[in-house]
Amino acid sequence: MLSLVAASSLSYQPVAALQPMRAARSSVAMSVNDLAGISTETGNKVWDPMGLSENMDEANLKLVRAAELKHGRVAMLAVVGWAWTATGTHFEGMLSTSKGISFADCAAAANPIAAAAKVPGAGIWQMVFAIGALEVFWENKYPSYECGGNFGVPAVTSDPAKLKELETIELKHGRLAMIGIISFACAVALPGSVPFYPF
Repeated sequence: MLSLVAASSLSYQPVAALQPMRAARSSVAMSVNDLAGISTETGNKVWDPMGLSENMDEANLKLVRAAELKHGRVAMLAVVGWAWTATGTHFEGMLSTSKGISFADCAAAANPIAAAAKVPGAGIWQMVFAIGALEVFWENKYPSYECGGNFGVPAVTSDPAKLKELETIELKHGRLAMIGIISFACAVALPGSVPFYPF
């Protein structure tokens, strides 16, 4: 019995002993220049014309980066959804049986904004609550100020330089998609405002 107690006490490491390691890790200051996303489009420097990042600590930098990643990812999905709707492609069946609205009714709309306007209010609230629930779940599991938007996903490569390159590629796609979806919306709201808009 005594040997079991001795063995368990030797294998036990108090939480206090782990605290200095955690504190040492958090004391490493991350600079905005360490983040992915700096490339030739911004003159190989951080594009921050208002200097907002100058007074940010590491947690705020990660929070802002997570926001940029989330907006970029949503914009990439929005561009695909816009193209899907603008080309007249649609699902079969009913969007809302209670309102008698089919997916074909939405596809027949003049543009994707008019198609989105046909979605009933209850459907909009369903999307808001579903997205909100996912946001609350992921923020509780992987807070943005700690993970910077990577959500605990294992890295696809162990090479830090390659990982930073892949992160920069994702950021560039997201930034382009944000510009793209705004351009599409402007082209529909103000016809002729966006050159080469095909629809």
